[in-house]
Amino acid sequence: MKPHLLVERDLSAKAEELIAFDMDSIRQIAAGEHLTAPEVWLINPDQYEKAGRIQRDSTSARMLAYSPERQIVFATDGCNSCAHYLDRDLKSYDREALTKFADQSEIQLVLVEGLANILPLPTGEGGRRPGEGYHK
Repeated sequence: MKPHLLVERDLSAKAEELIAFDMDSIRQIAAGEHLTAPEVWLINPDQYEKAGRIQRDSTSARMLAYSPERQIVFATDGCNSCAHYLDRDLKSYDREALTKFADQSEIQLVLVEGLANILPLPTGEGGRRPGEGYHK
């Protein structure tokens, strides 16, 4: 399963190895909770590689994954991974709820909005690319 990129750009093989490692870390958290692997993945490529330099870990989340079935957002900064259990489906969150979740979870709002934007719309229409607006 290929993750969505917050910003489309090419990444080096080494950065892609770090992404695969982080995805495995999140899958391990899910497995430890007896959950299936998340279905939707979003990464911030600048947190993996910047100006040709590999970023081993970050000071904030660099990858989010979401399990719509269980309404769980997984996050990793390359060193630590965690799971956030939501009170309802992320795609139903408006901007105020997304901002509150970002503040409470200490995840950058742009990443939280990006994740919400790639989720399928409630009508079953396709998801939106990051930056195309949030669910109202």
